Amino acid sequence: MTASAAKEGRGKIMKKRITGTLLCMVVLAALLAGCAERQRLSDQFDEEEVKKAAEEVIQDLNSGEIDALVEEKWSAIMKNALDADGVKEQIVPVIEELGEFESFDQEAVTGGRDADTEQEFAVAVIKAKYEKRKAQFTISFDEDMKVAGFFIK
Repeated sequence: MTASAAKEGRGKIMKKRITGTLLCMVVLAALLAGCAERQRLSDQFDEEEVKKAAEEVIQDLNSGEIDALVEEKWSAIMKNALDADGVKEQIVPVIEELGEFESFDQEAVTGGRDADTEQEFAVAVIKAKYEKRKAQFTISFDEDMKVAGFFIK
């Protein structure tokens, strides 16, 4: 066997080992995620009110009412992290790429808690249909029903 053939054989073995290791890591991560307990919604929140508030946030984004959205519905922490100009620069282009809003698809609400402050949150996950494709919104609300977290995928 030539040196290049031996080197190629070792390369294939290493690729198989790396692929196997990565596959094991993915399976392990999936198992750990499956074992994580979903936190219940705190009694401080009403599930239907959380869904309605999340839908309103999405509708405000769809209609371009960014200044009012940030001023009225963003928490103080969110305003500092992502002001109206930031929303216009970072989120509005994503919304525009989706096309026209068609409907809300699936909705789920769960609870959350900040480990440092022990503050309770409600987290709404809303899937929405748009003209070009679907989007998933994850919107967190603080106890005052102000947006404390926002993510679109």
